[in-house]
Amino acid sequence: MSLPSIFRGVIAAALLGTALQSIIPLAQAAGETPADWAKPVDKSFNLYQMSPTLYRSALPASANVPELQRLRVKTVVSFIKDDDREWIGQHDLEAVSFPTHADRVDDADVLKVLRILQSAEQNGPVLMHCKHGRDRTGLFAAMYRTVVQGWSKDDALKEMTQGGYGTEDDMTDAIAYVQKADIGQLQQALASGECSTSAFAGCQLKGWLADTFGEESVLHPAH
Repeated sequence: MSLPSIFRGVIAAALLGTALQSIIPLAQAAGETPADWAKPVDKSFNLYQMSPTLYRSALPASANVPELQRLRVKTVVSFIKDDDREWIGQHDLEAVSFPTHADRVDDADVLKVLRILQSAEQNGPVLMHCKHGRDRTGLFAAMYRTVVQGWSKDDALKEMTQGGYGTEDDMTDAIAYVQKADIGQLQQALASGECSTSAFAGCQLKGWLADTFGEESVLHPAH
């Protein structure tokens, strides 16, 4: 190959790269999203599919049960205090309640939720939800992406804020937690069975007291 041909190849490759960089934002502006982002299923209650076994949404209603049955959802994990049995009724859906607030979530909460989700997924597809499907659900979805699926923090934050669930103003607390989270420590704690990344967390202290003084002493202290 002659020298001018080499230069022409380099220039062509550079032009192609520049063209692709300009096409991607245009595609996203046109409503297209990265292939690995959660896919919209029913926007009437902010229902999206994150994986073959995990969905996220706002608080469902009884009218949404047939849709969840069609998706073969077996377990519903709620992050609000409302009782899911009110809309589930007599349908065969397992309900797990973990009420929380995005501005109070800590590493112990994240590890607990990730273990709940992973355990429930063994029985079939899982739906996790809060009231609007944005802040609390967005936080745990981002942590599932990073800690369990190995996404980068930046990619998880982009999906959280640009995936169609709501505006960034709706997710202030979730964004703040994800930005400061130590993903490596969380992955290590999840793999080792630790309840938190901190040795001074309340769950760690409770475990130490139980090991030292016995489970009954911790559950029923003397008055």
